Order: sequence, then structure tokens, then C-alpha cells
Amino acid sequence: MDNTLISLIGFVLGMSIATERLVEIVKGFIPMLNQPSDDAKVEARRRSYLQILAVAGGVVTVLLSREAIPADIPFLRSDFGVVCLGLLASGGSGFWNTALTYATQAKELKKVAVKKAQEAPVIAPVAAVAAVVPVGPAGDPV
Repeated sequence: MDNTLISLIGFVLGMSIATERLVEIVKGFIPMLNQPSDDAKVEARRRSYLQILAVAGGVVTVLLSREAIPADIPFLRSDFGVVCLGLLASGGSGFWNTALTYATQAKELKKVAVKKAQEAPVIAPVAAVAAVVPVGPAGDPV
């Protein structure tokens, strides 16, 4: 399962990078999308268009790369899976920053668990302690 997850993350990362490049290329051809506006309404509309463009670009990019989808997860090759992967790919840097934060937190939690396990006192069995400490006939330590 770990290899499947790693290959899926790698695939979505590649698709995300390709989608961002595609959006940047299209923005270069459409000046209205490339230039922020001082008018709040126009800027909100521009951002909405960019989101729609990113989703469409993500779906198209994944659709063109359908054969590269990890074979371990066959449902992702379906039309629904392609749309889901396209949505993930359209998330851009915000998506990857969040994913990196979760991965970093999981790593830190694992470090804390290992450190606690290493610091836990080791209690020796009573028989082992008795074998180390010699006792006299009355049961008193010698």
C-alpha cells in the first residue's frame, strides 16, 4: 500500500506541475487573465476564470496521461477517477503546501512516539533480579 500511495502522490504531483504550466501558457495568451485588476468585481471574476481554467486544465492533463495512472488503483482510470485526479492536480501549490504540512506533522508524531518508547523505563523480571543479587540462607542479600 505504501508504494501505491507514493506512486499516486508522484503522479498527482506531476499532473499538478503540468497543469500549472498549462494555465500559465493560457494566461499568457489572454491578457485579461494575466493582469490583476484594481476593481474588486473584475478581480473576483478573473480569479473565478482562473479556477475554472485550472480545473479544466487538470482534467485535460490527467485525461491525456490516463495510461500513466498507477495500475494499483484501477478505479482512477475511470472517467470519475480522471475527474477526481484532475481536481487534485488543479489544486496547485496550495494543495501541495497542505499535503507537505500533513506529511511533516505525521513525521513529527512518529519521532515523538519513538522518543517516548526509547525513554520508557525497562522493568526487569523479578527472576532476573534475583539471579543477579545473591541471597543468604535466610533470604537476606549477602
